[in-house]
Amino acid sequence: MVFAQFQVSELAEFLKYGISGLSAIAFILSFFLLNRESSRPKPRPEMLGSIRMFMGLTLVLGLVSGIAAIMNPESLPKPEKTKTTSTPTKKASLINKITSPRKEWEIEIFYDANAKPLAKQLEEELGAYKDYSVKTTLLSATKKKAFKITRSQIRHELVEKEAAMQLQKRLTKLLPQDVSLNLKQITSSSPDYLSIFVCD
Repeated sequence: MVFAQFQVSELAEFLKYGISGLSAIAFILSFFLLNRESSRPKPRPEMLGSIRMFMGLTLVLGLVSGIAAIMNPESLPKPEKTKTTSTPTKKASLINKITSPRKEWEIEIFYDANAKPLAKQLEEELGAYKDYSVKTTLLSATKKKAFKITRSQIRHELVEKEAAMQLQKRLTKLLPQDVSLNLKQITSSSPDYLSIFVCD
């Protein structure tokens, strides 16, 4: 028989769909009862009446579940989304590049002629750190004017502020009392590069 093909656990699975599932179970059971009664040599009138009543209940359940689905479509079970692995987007790569720790910073110390001893002292101090590659460059009057340098400072981009603050902290102990390295944010882009200006 058709009903024999269904296990009880399989029918119970329909219940997770709510009224719609219950309606489906009732339909299967009514079909089974009708099929079984019709296979008898002489169908029993009282059983046929019960089957009609049961089929009427099935019809009502079907109508209720259909109306409920139309009135509230969000209540329908949604298929589970499968997790898919995707390659990082360009934007995500850029964010990772900004937030990830840098292995080595290129530090260039520009100095006035009279400030060369202090610049060399700063170079030696930073040379002790593995995350810095340091060089010193004499600051000419032309370049000083072009960069609009009026006092000692550390220049950095917006995303480099944390690294600049760390650099400032490491060098402050070496500075004379009348010299301070102020942080100066710039808009030009030089990745992994920080500049220090030491004025006399």
